[in-house]
Order: sequence, then structure tokens, then C-alpha cells
Amino acid sequence: MMFMKQPEEYQKLIAFISNWVPLSETDINLLQSELSVEKYDKGDLILKQEQICTSLKFVISGVYRVYQIKDGKEITSYFNYDSRNLLVASFASLLKGHPSKEIIECIVPGRLISVKYSYWKWLYTQSEAFNTFGRLMAEFNYLLAIERIESLQHQNASNRYESFIKLYPDLLNRIPHHYIASYLGVTPESLSRIRKTVVNK
Repeated sequence: MMFMKQPEEYQKLIAFISNWVPLSETDINLLQSELSVEKYDKGDLILKQEQICTSLKFVISGVYRVYQIKDGKEITSYFNYDSRNLLVASFASLLKGHPSKEIIECIVPGRLISVKYSYWKWLYTQSEAFNTFGRLMAEFNYLLAIERIESLQHQNASNRYESFIKLYPDLLNRIPHHYIASYLGVTPESLSRIRKTVVNK
């Protein structure tokens, strides 16, 4: 992993936030003053298990996987990339200050913008725009979590695969299929059978 200072990278983040709330020049200057760009290679860990998450990160490029290890098996919760789930963090650890149960791994090389969560919270006190954006992102991520829970509880494996295709259409040919199997809660062999069934529908 390498750390870089490239303010031009920040335009994507500013554009993303501006899609949700209007930002003033003062807002933008406050934000940019504490940002950094991090470059990750395949296999790099953004966050290790039992490490406390202290930074909020935003995807510029690449693909990142959030997962846990239970009984020796990897269980993938979700993927972050530039078309979906731009916010990268272990949110339970970030909000509570507890060691993370999750691992965040780079699986396709890319770049993340990082800001210390302590500074991000300070921005809430300085800017109504950032305060509103934080609330909207909390609501958005809550809906994503409910969507994920309902998928696991109420859909069979084939339906979950079809939902995955809709949610992550860009990932099918970008990431190893055993990661997809881990996300669906099936073995790689079962995923192979499911894919054949879906293709032949």
C-alpha cells in the first residue's frame, strides 16, 4: 500500500457528496484539508480482524471485500466498488470504537480516499451540509443492511444469485467466483450448478 496526496482525486468524492447535498466552497475546503489518497494492491488488508476502525474511506477505484471468518470459513458480507457502496469501513467498529469483527480486503487494485472519523464527526458540527449527508448515508446503509438480511432469510440460493447479478452486475467477471459463493452462503461447487441453472432459464 502507498499513500499519496493528490487533490485532483477529491473531485469524485465532492461530486458524490454533492449529489446528496449542496456543498459550499467553505464545506469543500474544510473537507479537502484532511483527506488523503491511499493506493492498494490485490490482497492488501484495509482493516484486520480485531483492529479498531478509525477512518472512513471512499472508493475511487478498485474492488474491496468485507468479510468475517467463522469456524474457519470466510463469510462475505458485501463488496465496495465505484458503482455501489462507496463508503468503506467496519461501521460497528467505527461507531463504537470496538475491535472489528470484520476484515476489509482489496481484491482488485485501486485507490481509496481516507478521512479520520474524528475529523468527519467534527465536520458535522461545522457544516449543516455534512451533518445532513451523514444522516442520509446512515439511512442509506441501513437500507442496504436490511436488503442483505432479507436476502439471506427469505431467498433461496438461486434467488440470491439472481439478486447478486442485479446488485453487482460489474463484478461477475472481475472477482474470483469463490468470493461470490462466500457472499451467497454456498460452496463454489453449488455456485457452479446455480450459474448453469440460471443461464439455462
